[in-house]
Amino acid sequence: MKKLTTKLFSTLSLLLLLSASTSFAGELKTVRLAVDKMTCDMCPITVKRALKNIDGVSNVTAKYEGDNIGWAEVTYDTEKTSIEDLTFATDEAGYPSRLMQ
Repeated sequence: MKKLTTKLFSTLSLLLLLSASTSFAGELKTVRLAVDKMTCDMCPITVKRALKNIDGVSNVTAKYEGDNIGWAEVTYDTEKTSIEDLTFATDEAGYPSRLMQ
């Protein structure tokens, strides 16, 4: 009986922990930013690093398209960060960006 009670308690504790950690997460959203001033294939690495350093960002893909134009696709938690934070981070890294429509 004691073994069953311990196992039940462990299972309930795990369920409570999982539900608590997910209840504080906001909506995950993916946006694409137009990124200016990219001049080479190394620029997306800097943009990606700047965006990944933001709390709440879970995934970043960045690409240089040529002629000082590039883009970044960012998945982020809306409770932890915003589009304004994303564009500020790229701007601070030397690459102004804006939301693509």
